[in-house]
Amino acid sequence: MQKWCPEPLAPSPRTGRFEALRPPDTAEPAVAAFRPERGFAAADTLLRSLSRDERVQLLALVEQDLRKEYAERHRQDLAALAAAAAASDAAAAEAMAAWQQTLATELRDAQQTLFASLVQRLSELAVLIAGKIVRREVALDPQVLVRALETVFYKLDTGARLSVTVHPDDAAWVEAAPHLREQLRIAEIKTDRRLARGGCLVKTDDVEWDATVAGQLAVLQDMLEEVLAVPAATDDKEEHA
Repeated sequence: MQKWCPEPLAPSPRTGRFEALRPPDTAEPAVAAFRPERGFAAADTLLRSLSRDERVQLLALVEQDLRKEYAERHRQDLAALAAAAAASDAAAAEAMAAWQQTLATELRDAQQTLFASLVQRLSELAVLIAGKIVRREVALDPQVLVRALETVFYKLDTGARLSVTVHPDDAAWVEAAPHLREQLRIAEIKTDRRLARGGCLVKTDDVEWDATVAGQLAVLQDMLEEVLAVPAATDDKEEHA
C-alpha cells in the first residue's frame, strides 16, 4: 500500500507505481475557493457567472443603495420646497405689511383731509351765521360800534388820540355824539363805504387796529378752526405715543 502523501499521486507509465504529480512551473498555484479575475465582456456575463445567492445579495445591495439615494434626493427636494415656501411666505408677509402700511397712510391722509374740509365748512358756516347776527344787531343797535371801539380803547396808551375810519352812516352817528368822541378820545373821523356798519379801523401815531366786522369774523373763524382741529391733533399724538 502506498503511504499517504500531501501531494496528489499519479500512476507512472514507466514503473506502474504512483508518483507525486508536480504542476509545471508556469502553472498558477491552486487556492481553495478562489476564482481569479479574468475580466468580463459585459454585465450579463458577470451575472451569469454568479450563483443564485450571490445574485440575491447583489440585488439587495443595489436596492439598498437606490433606497439611500432616493431618500437623500427626497430629503433635498423637501428642503428645497421648504426653503422656497419660507421665502415665499416671507415675501408675502413683507408685501402684506407694506400694503397695510400704505393703506393706513392713505386712510389717515384721507381722514385728515376730510376732517380739515369739515372743519373749514363748519367754521365758514358758523362765521356766516355770526355775520348775519352781527349785521342784524348793528341795524338795531348802533352801540355795536361803541363796543368795537372800546375793545381797542383799552389797549391804547394813556392819552393816545384815535383816528377812526367807519361807514358814513356810523360816522354821522358818532359826529352827533360829542360826549362819545371825548370819552373814546376820537380825534379824527374818516368815512369808507367799503366798511360794513358796526366796524371800524382805528389808528394812533404808530399802531393800527382792524376792528371791522369782516376782521372780527375772520378772527372768529381762525379760533373755530383751531378749536375744532384739536381732536385730530390729539389723536395723532396718541397714535404716535
